[in-house]
Amino acid sequence: MRPGTGGRHLHRHEPLQRMARSTYVAWLVLALVCSIVMYNLPGDETIPYHIAWAAFALAFGARVWSRTQTWAALAGFTLLTGGILVLRVSEGVLAWQETAEIPLMSLLMGLLVWNVRRRQDALTTSTELAQRELQRVADQVLLTRLTSHELRSPLTISTGYLRLLRESESDPARVADLDIVRDEVERISRTSERLLRLIRLQGDDGLELVDVDAVAREVLRRWAGVTDREWVLDVGAGEAVGSAERLRVVLDTLVENAVRYTEPGQVVRVHTGRDAQGGLVVGVADAGRGIGADRRAALTEAGATAGFTDPLEADERSQTGLGLGIVRSVAVARGGRLVVDEAPEGGVFVHIRVPAPDHATSAHPVPLAATGVGPRVVTVEHGRPVPAPHAT
Repeated sequence: MRPGTGGRHLHRHEPLQRMARSTYVAWLVLALVCSIVMYNLPGDETIPYHIAWAAFALAFGARVWSRTQTWAALAGFTLLTGGILVLRVSEGVLAWQETAEIPLMSLLMGLLVWNVRRRQDALTTSTELAQRELQRVADQVLLTRLTSHELRSPLTISTGYLRLLRESESDPARVADLDIVRDEVERISRTSERLLRLIRLQGDDGLELVDVDAVAREVLRRWAGVTDREWVLDVGAGEAVGSAERLRVVLDTLVENAVRYTEPGQVVRVHTGRDAQGGLVVGVADAGRGIGADRRAALTEAGATAGFTDPLEADERSQTGLGLGIVRSVAVARGGRLVVDEAPEGGVFVHIRVPAPDHATSAHPVPLAATGVGPRVVTVEHGRPVPAPHAT
């Protein structure tokens, strides 16, 4: 147990304990009243007798008393009412058979107490196990987050040193070896980044009104400052109800994939818009090597169900399964799907389509020939090129 949680745990149970004490006292008062009525109404003892036992079953089932209170109540009421019944038998008011109710009702209430206690113990055990499991998962998430953060600095330093070594190396064999090491370091770095995105994804469930285009600008600005690509910002989605953090995770993952499958100087386009039905369309297109039509169709079909498999990486060294799986899970959670199309730029256009209750004017992407690829970032809003903020 973490420091301080014990006090909160006890404090949380105080209202339940007070309610249990209240029901116990209320039943004691009722039991005493019924006993007095039994004593003062010879011949009609069974009515208040059974009323008191029925109230016992109701009160104990609603709020479980402590074991001491329970057995004290059972024993005390059994002895008190049993004495009254025996007295009436000795006076000839009741037949001896009526005294059979004394052990029978005591046995019946004892079985009730046993079953309720067993259920309560099972519930307590299940609750404790669930709390332990939640704590274990939270600890694992924290460990993963800390590990991923700790990996960032050494991986960045390693990548920089590898770049310097490769630039100063003239032996082709050594250059090939350094390329292999660099690829493996980059793979670990990608895995670390995706783990962090997955953690961000799991930790954010809130819905809000999100400026989708602004989030796309923010993501592109970050990537354009550190990656040598020709960037196009093609926006026109407006606002939508969702999670800004999840949208960032989706765009970061798709941009990362686009950067991986393109070369320096090639076009990467970040797109937000609406389809004909007003649904939200968010994705990234690139001018990379692309994939075949059959493969795109298979990926689109797989994108309609949740899961953490990254089909784009089936022929790559990185087999983490965290890339498109993250994007797909976000889309499916909102009733949408992942779609992989051929991009006008020549590569692939990977995007999510999410049904939206509101309707907005659809954005129409402008061909690259119309916008040009000279500037580092070209911004397109609702089909028109506009000046973009400086990306660096």
